[in-house]
Amino acid sequence: MTKGGDIIRLGHELEQATEKLQSALPAGVRLGNVQNQPQAVSRSVGEFIGLIEAVMIVLIVSFVSLGWHKGGRFGGYIDMRPGLVIGITIPLVLAMTFWGMYYLGVGLHKISLGSLIISLGLLVDDAIIAVEMMVRKMEEGFDKVCAATFSYEVTAMPMLTGTLITAAGFLPIGLAKSVTGEYTFAIFAMTVLALLLSWWVSVFFVPLLGVWLLKIKPQTVANHSQELFDSVFYNAFRRLVNACVKRRWITIALTLLIFAAGIFGVGKVQQQFFPGSSRPEIMMEILFP
Repeated sequence: MTKGGDIIRLGHELEQATEKLQSALPAGVRLGNVQNQPQAVSRSVGEFIGLIEAVMIVLIVSFVSLGWHKGGRFGGYIDMRPGLVIGITIPLVLAMTFWGMYYLGVGLHKISLGSLIISLGLLVDDAIIAVEMMVRKMEEGFDKVCAATFSYEVTAMPMLTGTLITAAGFLPIGLAKSVTGEYTFAIFAMTVLALLLSWWVSVFFVPLLGVWLLKIKPQTVANHSQELFDSVFYNAFRRLVNACVKRRWITIALTLLIFAAGIFGVGKVQQQFFPGSSRPEIMMEILFP
């Protein structure tokens, strides 16, 4: 339990010590293991496979959503290149995040692992925005370098602002001066680190990858606009936005009402971050003379 301690290695050492003790005990007396914490930790670290599953799910969604085009024999086809840029970005950001964990002294445990899974859904946002902007501009006739430059100039600062706002949402966890805050600091540290690194990669590295990998067939602006913005979804979304703007006071009132309902609902949530321990252990403090 000490800082930097390896409980799994301690478990192996305890097993060896137990075997030596067992050999010296009288016949019929055996040492029984009530609770094996190293095994529990090994199972928790084994949940790292959940991060791999999350990466695969994000990659599949990226390949389908970014690369889908209408046309072809089956009504549509998937261009793998935009998704491939995202596929290269994710392990790059994770590798840099692991290096940051080593530098900050944050180990791989249940809290940091959960933080990485939370971050995974957020860190791809910046890369998707950059790739989508490049694809759009190349379809409109921009060459690769101009599309990459446009993507950087237009999206860099808005993406940084969004990243910092998201990071600020986890700030109370990082500033918590309590026992709970000591355990959960990794949520703040890992999420903020992964988001900032993803912004850096999306701004400086993704445009370069796009220049190398993307091959988009240019379309006329009219056809491209027809394909994107005259669909059922965009028409319905446009009507919704126009209705909200026309009835702005009703929209503002509903927003404030929902906000007040959220504040009221927080008071009904159980104020307990960690659940009660269910391990079969009894801690006793014995004072000898």
